[in-house]
Amino acid sequence: MKVHLVTLGCPKNQVDAELMLGHLRQAGLSLVDRPEEADCLVVNTCAFIDRAKTESIETILHLAALKAEGAGRRLVVTGCLPQRYGAELLGELPEVDAILGTGELHRIVDVVRRADARREWVAGAPPGYVYDAVTPRVRRDRVPYAYVKIAEGCSMGCTFCAIPAMRGRHRSRALADVVREVEALARDGVQEVVLVSQDTLAYGKDLPGPDRPDFGDLVLALSETTVPWLRFLYLHPAHVTEALIAKLARARVLPYLDMPIQHADDGMLRAMRRGVTRRRMAEIVEAWRRAIPGATLRTTVLVGFPGETEAAFEAVLEFLEVARFDRVGVFTYSAEEGTPAASLPDPVPAEVAAERARLVQETGDRIAWPRQTALCGTVQEVLVDGPSQDPAFLWEGRTAAQAPEIDGVVYLGNARGVRRGVRPGGREVTVSPGARLSVEIVEVDGYDLVGAVAVA
Repeated sequence: MKVHLVTLGCPKNQVDAELMLGHLRQAGLSLVDRPEEADCLVVNTCAFIDRAKTESIETILHLAALKAEGAGRRLVVTGCLPQRYGAELLGELPEVDAILGTGELHRIVDVVRRADARREWVAGAPPGYVYDAVTPRVRRDRVPYAYVKIAEGCSMGCTFCAIPAMRGRHRSRALADVVREVEALARDGVQEVVLVSQDTLAYGKDLPGPDRPDFGDLVLALSETTVPWLRFLYLHPAHVTEALIAKLARARVLPYLDMPIQHADDGMLRAMRRGVTRRRMAEIVEAWRRAIPGATLRTTVLVGFPGETEAAFEAVLEFLEVARFDRVGVFTYSAEEGTPAASLPDPVPAEVAAERARLVQETGDRIAWPRQTALCGTVQEVLVDGPSQDPAFLWEGRTAAQAPEIDGVVYLGNARGVRRGVRPGGREVTVSPGARLSVEIVEVDGYDLVGAVAVA
């Protein structure tokens, strides 16, 4: 049987997809890139916000149309959407042959093989699955970085968030098991490991024993592995302590910190159940900058939450001016059924929320721009990811300040065969994915950079 899998959503979903591909390949099934060649089509869905659900449904319907044309005899939907909506999906989407929630991804082989029995294979057990280092995994995109999930689920209970319904409560992997996976990836040639989970800094809180490790201990242990670059995402400010900051400052990690604040008005933070105050977040930002000088700080803001007044929103803009983040992402609130916030009064009109999102992004970009332009003329270490998405260049990569897929890239302007960006008199060089090169930044285009590879 030939299987084609499409995955949507976040890096954590990407890990799930690679694990399912690993199970399928281990079972002897063929993996194909073209849906027209497949006997079974699989969509690994996201359902975090309305936009993600819409993309998931559109992708399902697209593959269903291919199935109707004979491209695939079966259509299986996996991930967050079936975990959240269960058998309701089969009623709404008769084109779907089987569903598989996040709690049973390890059953993908059985579901794919027996998806003909439509009603039999409705698999939506409560979330509880956590993979380990020996779980088969296929890294289909041969980029030099890999995501590693250190935990699954979230127990924070933010009022706007449906993740606990889709992923369950927080469950940490054993420290030694994470280390084994990272070491194996390094042996396989991976140059950058990115640690992810729904609540990264909650790592270890659920592990047994009085001497259970925390996230700082995990990172210190991973610093002893041979992977060249180590990065982590999604640091909830409510979990940040001085002891944790001290451990991360000692660790061999990239100077990059991703800490979603979501808001900066104390009333909104309480309504969101974030477990932290504006003052404490300001203290944390200052502490990060003292402990890790020159670190890139990224954050995410949520606007349009029910009850967000103009004064509350202004508090966000004021906080951004004080914190001076290097990267700012922004989302508008969408009411997710089953969450406490969905029943709150005083909704913010969509057009108001959209305007506030624009102002947040505008403010973040303005603050970041001087630091971006200051990169011109500097020499940065760049990890080459692979062929460029811009046809004007053959290759692109990233600096330590650019996380994969979210922070922009460095286009290599004197790599062999490029059509623009070569410095006058510049010498062309040959590069390859996974190479770490010294690159002089010669142009800044927003959050993207153009660089010339330094030639001895």
